[in-house]
Amino acid sequence: MSSNLLDNPKLFRHLVEDLPVGIYIVDRERRIRFWNRGAESITGHLSHDVVGHLPEDVVQACDRRGNRLSGADRPVTMTLAQRTPQQCTAFYLHKNGHRVAVRIRTRPMVEHGEHGDAIGGVTVLFEEAYVCREEASGAPMCGCRDAATGIPARRLTRAVLKECMAGMEESHIGFGLLRIRVLGMEQFRAKHGPQSVEPFLRTAAHTLRNSLDAENFLGCWEENEFLAVLTSASPMMVAMTADILWNLLGHSEVLWWGDRFLIEAEVAYTVATAGKDLESLLREMKPSHSSKTAKAAAAGRANNSGPMRG
Repeated sequence: MSSNLLDNPKLFRHLVEDLPVGIYIVDRERRIRFWNRGAESITGHLSHDVVGHLPEDVVQACDRRGNRLSGADRPVTMTLAQRTPQQCTAFYLHKNGHRVAVRIRTRPMVEHGEHGDAIGGVTVLFEEAYVCREEASGAPMCGCRDAATGIPARRLTRAVLKECMAGMEESHIGFGLLRIRVLGMEQFRAKHGPQSVEPFLRTAAHTLRNSLDAENFLGCWEENEFLAVLTSASPMMVAMTADILWNLLGHSEVLWWGDRFLIEAEVAYTVATAGKDLESLLREMKPSHSSKTAKAAAAGRANNSGPMRG
């Protein structure tokens, strides 16, 4: 490419706008001055809605434990303060309410070479391209997706489980199994109608799918429930994954007629081993530590303070 093309500001901006990654640039006060189409696609927030605002005012970021990244904890803040590149993985709150895993890399912009004063920071967001295992395989999905959530329907989920169980009997290598239930849907459906629960299930499914590695499987199960099949058979890793998913679901939001609702869920887990059938695996599932602790705390509050509002 010739130097004339590189020196063309309009062409340069056009190239950066259309890069298949999210890029935003902040000034010394950490206010957003540039937000490309990739950032719009990853977060759901359009450029004209975010320019001039602080990043944390636009997109909430948290770690895998649900701890919110703000102020000095954000990579762009550390880059501006230390004038050094930073990188991490975080979970951004999409405008639609679900969490999206992104790889964040920041670099400082300096005024006079590497020893100059930092005048801003550029943040590049690499969306974690988690692809469902059945999509990566190229298998036809016609008629096998749930209409509300877009993930595999119960029929395909049962077929995948049957295949995993058969493979386990042959190889004697187990797998992790998670059962995720979105709470409060019966009451919400009774109050607002049968279609009112779809945004909750869709948001939960998107958060779960964006939080699981590509080799793991996520599908619908019973009403308001999902099953996740993990390649790991380590009890510690399976329990840790259950805790992570519970935390990220609890930091996802649904907008319903102007009101925002946090998703409430419970996550149970087990490790499948040879000689067990699916029904026995589902019966022996244990609640995740976070889910169990939250349930006990809610019960305690209910006993001391009367009924809780969902």
